[in-house]
Amino acid sequence: MYRTVPVKARFTDEEKLFWVDQCEQANSLINCAIYAAKQSHYEMLQESNDAFSTYWRGDELHYGWKTYRCNSTYPELDKILKDNPHYKAMAAQSAQQTLKSVGEAISSYNGLVKAYYRGDVDRPSLPKYRKRGGLAAVTFPRQALTYKNDCFYPSISKETKPHLLTEITLQLPDFINPDWVKEVTIRPNYGEFWVDWVIDDGKQPIGCNPNLDYTQAWSFDHGGTNWLTGVSTCGKSLIIDGRKLKAMNQGYCRLIAKYKQGKSEFYWDSNLDRVQLKRNNQMRDAINKAARFIVNRCLNDGIGNIVIGWNDGQKNGSNMGKRGNQNFVVIPTGRLIERLKQLAREYGIVLTITEEAYTSKASYLDGDSLHKHGEKPNGWKPSGRRVKRGMYKSRDGFIINADCNGSANIMRKVATQLKLNLAEVGRASLTVPQRYDLFTRVNKSYRKRCEVRLLAALRNISLESPFF
Repeated sequence: MYRTVPVKARFTDEEKLFWVDQCEQANSLINCAIYAAKQSHYEMLQESNDAFSTYWRGDELHYGWKTYRCNSTYPELDKILKDNPHYKAMAAQSAQQTLKSVGEAISSYNGLVKAYYRGDVDRPSLPKYRKRGGLAAVTFPRQALTYKNDCFYPSISKETKPHLLTEITLQLPDFINPDWVKEVTIRPNYGEFWVDWVIDDGKQPIGCNPNLDYTQAWSFDHGGTNWLTGVSTCGKSLIIDGRKLKAMNQGYCRLIAKYKQGKSEFYWDSNLDRVQLKRNNQMRDAINKAARFIVNRCLNDGIGNIVIGWNDGQKNGSNMGKRGNQNFVVIPTGRLIERLKQLAREYGIVLTITEEAYTSKASYLDGDSLHKHGEKPNGWKPSGRRVKRGMYKSRDGFIINADCNGSANIMRKVATQLKLNLAEVGRASLTVPQRYDLFTRVNKSYRKRCEVRLLAALRNISLESPFF
């Protein structure tokens, strides 16, 4: 399987100067490629008789070029910019990778043009220029890397090599086999450099794990204070606490407001870089811990399905007030789902994403009908109701956890599709879920116990799976 392993770079001052120069050259080369693509595009428009038009938007008359596909491709850009000084200052394959990124951006623009005429998106624009003097990522494919003395030596152009102050090397992490490396990217990030190792460890996704029961599932409903509330078909329930994430985001917003007080809207400095980087690292850490916790729980319980309720675009244009938006919208649940997609494939766990309309209103204990968004019939009313925060009262007066009720309804939406057995999901499992704090509650002994079980599961898979 292909993976990307980001590692914070620790360059000497001389190496850092070299990489700053290479990133500046890549940034300038991208701007040159965008300029060449735009010039070619506008020349094509000028040759067309009906390329310039006027149109109304609201009460104002606008004019401009019509939206057409851009015909520039990577081979054309490479031919045009072969003698460009920024191209020559970089290794040939590294410069080609930079131009390929521009070609991919133009291909994305052409795809948006088709969607624009179908009415699916707003009017697209050609790729925009990067900030002058900025830094862009530099990529080296495996052919441009030489491995010797436990280090990788990247290719360096003939124009740059005479000016080097030191030998440029990339130290390979101990846990990566040199034969796995397929590509290396040096990426600037908030005043620091990161090395992204793209590797292929030779493993294949597991189609069916013999240690898992695919008639069982864990279902999760996402929120704010209760980040993830889970209910399993084995009669268990849990809550992954989100109060720590909310506190992190509140502290981040407070510091941003403090540093930008009295400044312009676009003001940014090294202090803001530091605050932003710390917050991003905290969110990434929480995502990795939550994803690993969920996968470990499925493997420990022998459960083969994960179900998550998620509505695409539900956070766009959210209007829950300043505090509500800060506590809910910025919680990175979408990134957690993407991380689960990556981890679940490694162990043969099936991840199902379903829409969650009316799951919080309907009563699971009373078997209320569940409809898709916008398909609720006139006069439909739930049998129960939420009496206070976190408490749901059924038609017969039973009090259960409101988030567990929503999670159970999410599971019920896909029960027929996944052939799940919901016999053990009752009032007992929905009343008092176990709360977990990923930052303090999940101790080392729990992680070590999960690692032992994971190794045992993988050992059994390797003996029975045709992929190993």
